[in-house]
Amino acid sequence: MFDLSVVAFAGRWILVDEAEGELGEFASRDEALKAAGDFAVLDREPRHVLIQDDVGEWDEQVVEPPRVQ
Repeated sequence: MFDLSVVAFAGRWILVDEAEGELGEFASRDEALKAAGDFAVLDREPRHVLIQDDVGEWDEQVVEPPRVQ
């Protein structure tokens, strides 16, 4: 169910795909989640993203794909 994760590491936020590995590094959590939404457009389904902050706490967020016009 959780194939995408956003992990804080050394002041950066890393978007990780379970199958593909690291997809990119971002300056903020919001930028990483936006990238997760862009990734979700591939199958046009909301993605459940696990988020690990810099103290090791986990959270979950559903990211909707951007609207295709």
